[in-house]
Amino acid sequence: MRPVMRTLAIFLLLTGLASADAEVFGQIVDSETRDGGVIEFAFLRLKNAEDLDGQPVPVKTDRTGRFSLKLPPGDYRIGDIRKPSEKDKRFFEANYSRDLIEVGGDPMYDVGVIRLEKTGTFVTGTVKRGGKPAAGVTVEVFLPGAGMPTGQTALTDSKGVYELQMPDVKGPQGVAVRVEEKEGNTFGSAAVDLWKSGTVDLELPAQYGELLVDLTTAGETWIYLHPAKDPAPYILNRAARTSKVAIAGLAPGAWTVTAVYDGAVIHAEVTLPSAAPVAIAFPVKPRCRLDGRVAISGMPADVDASGLAVIARPAGEGPAGYLWAPLSRDGRFSFPGLAAGKYELSIASGTVFDAMRYFSIRRSALLQGVLELSGPRTVELTAKAADFLK
Repeated sequence: MRPVMRTLAIFLLLTGLASADAEVFGQIVDSETRDGGVIEFAFLRLKNAEDLDGQPVPVKTDRTGRFSLKLPPGDYRIGDIRKPSEKDKRFFEANYSRDLIEVGGDPMYDVGVIRLEKTGTFVTGTVKRGGKPAAGVTVEVFLPGAGMPTGQTALTDSKGVYELQMPDVKGPQGVAVRVEEKEGNTFGSAAVDLWKSGTVDLELPAQYGELLVDLTTAGETWIYLHPAKDPAPYILNRAARTSKVAIAGLAPGAWTVTAVYDGAVIHAEVTLPSAAPVAIAFPVKPRCRLDGRVAISGMPADVDASGLAVIARPAGEGPAGYLWAPLSRDGRFSFPGLAAGKYELSIASGTVFDAMRYFSIRRSALLQGVLELSGPRTVELTAKAADFLK
């Protein structure tokens, strides 16, 4: 082949390779199936098909929500898409699907219509001290059951008013807010829903209180505290054996105290400031092993078993989530030792907070109303996945 012809052949080959990129196109619509408008998002180029995140390839839609871009062969996912609502900029519409897109040798790929869903809300309120607005105070979203903030914060204005955005709310949920000061913490809570805001007004105390506990137990005890209206723990203290415990920095008001020791749990109500210590004494009872299996019908194959548990609640006593056992994929569970007595057993989906040794229940279903435990037992139970899973 003559040099000129060889050069032309190489040029044509390179041109063919350069055009191997495929045109990927589609359209974004809002939650009411209207044109999505101008949105900036990204395709994520993956190292392998199992990845959820990858190298972003930016793309921008036109005013009708349509987009088109060139992508070389490979595996991709569409990154999170989020835009403020046109009706109220405090709310959001979003798509977090992360569906796998495989680009191969075809010249064009139509990913179809990507629909945004309504998501998000906000919490607002006023912070006061001594009945007067408290300006410049940081209010943060607090995660009950984890004992820690989520990182979402807002600053009160000159009138003591704050507004906290919560763009990832997709359904009914409880939310707690906190003002943390050097001397202590003030908490408040509300229920929010998709595009339904909550209001939490906080009154900062002139002086924080101290809870005194007279504890009688044979070993290490975990003492949990939460405002009386909230079932999940906010604060955790550890105490060893018989001791006097002082927990400082609590805002005045009604609190629930929960003590957990070696498979036994006791709840107490207290109003701060309190004139006398709370007395907590665990009676001496045998500890009984409880093993079992739950036959679950309709269980989806992709369920994360780490978010499933069997909850043991002393019959008719206080909130649940303190005595729990992880549930294996085949439905087996085991409590090494529960104090002898009567229990209500439930199956639940939720979140494990290891640092608090607490299971935050998202949804649950009763397995057995009253289980009398006086010695080692093995139980066979049944449940429907639809009753405790979303």
